[in-house]
Amino acid sequence: MTAYSTPLPKPSKSAAPVAKLAAVLFFIASLVLPTSAFAQKWQDLKPEEQKVLSVLQPEWQSLTDVRKRKWREIAAKYPKMTPDQQQKLQNRMVGWVKLSPEERRKAREQYNQLKQLPPEKRATVPQKWDEYRNLPPEKREELRKKAAEAKPVPPGQTAKPAVPVAKAAPAVVPSPATVAPTTPAVDAKKP
Repeated sequence: MTAYSTPLPKPSKSAAPVAKLAAVLFFIASLVLPTSAFAQKWQDLKPEEQKVLSVLQPEWQSLTDVRKRKWREIAAKYPKMTPDQQQKLQNRMVGWVKLSPEERRKAREQYNQLKQLPPEKRATVPQKWDEYRNLPPEKREELRKKAAEAKPVPPGQTAKPAVPVAKAAPAVVPSPATVAPTTPAVDAKKP
């Protein structure tokens, strides 16, 4: 007898019913759920979704399935929004598309930090933002420069931890070989 003629092991008797059950469940899901629930390619989206999300078309294929689902959920809510809300959403999508991947990451981090604030502090954020926007452009630029000088943040880190330090996971200390040498910050106002 040669090595090629050895019989293959027989599938276990319990594997057959599991495979049949999985096939039946998949078939039922395909009947119950609309086919668009599985659509992840741009051409598979409904025309209404394509219209709402048209700004995202050039990069749609590069989005993760999770992000695609979130955008599709937004598109589903779009018809129920007021015209003012719809315009605001469209403007935000245009702005989002213009952001670099690093800027998007930072925006997500800031959003998550905002979500973790206590409700009373979170409620003051829109008011403070409006105050900032109402400042003259020169004053805003001055504040931006002060903030940039006051808080040099190493790449890959945020200025404030997303969670209180006591609850944060232990930090990973990089090896000296992976850390770029830095020079101490010099305060220009001090002699």
